[in-house]
Amino acid sequence: MVTLKGLIGTFNVAKNPFEIIISKFTKKRREITFANGTKFNITWSQFRFLRDHYSLVTKYNLEQVSDESFRIRTERFQLVGSMVMMCIIDEVESGVYDYDYKGKVVLDVGGFEGESGVFFWSKGAKKVVIYEPVLEHLKFIQENASLNKMNAEIHGEGIGEKDGEITVSYDQSDNCFGLKTEESTNKMSIKIKDVTKAIAESNADIAKIDCEGAEISLIKVPKQTLRKLEYVMIEAHSAQIREALISKFKDSGFALKSKTEEDYQQISLLYFKRV
Repeated sequence: MVTLKGLIGTFNVAKNPFEIIISKFTKKRREITFANGTKFNITWSQFRFLRDHYSLVTKYNLEQVSDESFRIRTERFQLVGSMVMMCIIDEVESGVYDYDYKGKVVLDVGGFEGESGVFFWSKGAKKVVIYEPVLEHLKFIQENASLNKMNAEIHGEGIGEKDGEITVSYDQSDNCFGLKTEESTNKMSIKIKDVTKAIAESNADIAKIDCEGAEISLIKVPKQTLRKLEYVMIEAHSAQIREALISKFKDSGFALKSKTEEDYQQISLLYFKRV
């Protein structure tokens, strides 16, 4: 169904809007020229996403690389990945990960397509250790590490309380992989690395941990291992996990520098500094 708002948006951003309307009903790709002159050979669903995020399309000079992959170029780096990547890098660039990374090793758990790792590298990190269990994401991470000449150590694993393998139900293997699984029929087997080993072996100074529910495994990490880190950024995916992590890190000698909460999703970003 096409809403009036969607129809107006379509005519505002597309120079040949009737082509995308044809695409909607034929379910075939069409070459669409956007208002800024950029051309994409896309499906209706892809157009709808780009239309609704058109400010980012122009901000990042988005280019199409293949049917499902796109390129972003900035003054500091370039990235190749899915369309949703531009939303994530826009969030990352907004200041949520602001810190002094110069000469530091960064542990990036939940690397998605490599956008946060490339961001840390562009800010002066000397090495980025990335954990990401989804194969199609790993391919983008490897490509983006190469594109940006990044000193990266890439692991095709998630984290947990112990080494092993689990089966995850999912709708789409996007940035919310593993988060909404109640009615999902797709299943994927992923490798898990003991989070204590992952932290200790990384020799990291800083950690970013965004792993859709597995962040609770940090509760089991010994204090002396956590204290190898000077600064930790964690996305907590429930109020219960958030409070447990705050208690754990305070008990391990960290100060909660700040937190941001999205109560409608029960998602929080927590920032801890070793004291």
